[in-house]
Amino acid sequence: MTLQKDTASFDFGGPANYQIAVKGTLSEEWSNRLGGLAITTSSQENGDPQTTLQGTLLDQSALRGLFETLYALHLPILEVRKIGEPPGKESIED
Repeated sequence: MTLQKDTASFDFGGPANYQIAVKGTLSEEWSNRLGGLAITTSSQENGDPQTTLQGTLLDQSALRGLFETLYALHLPILEVRKIGEPPGKESIED
């Protein structure tokens, strides 16, 4: 089964705001290593720690680098969401 999606309206080369949740705890000291994203820690419904990274990444390459770092730290990715648009950039949904 092939899933086709119209990606013509997506800008893969520019900055975008992301919210990424990972299972586990990550110190705020990692912010610079993770593209300057804000780091907050909370608990999941089952009590397990969850860290949320939020902010602007410059492009898809920066997002991939972030994923590779999280993988190297053995932090399972729970959710990735593109949220809003960086300041000064039009929304692709308009």
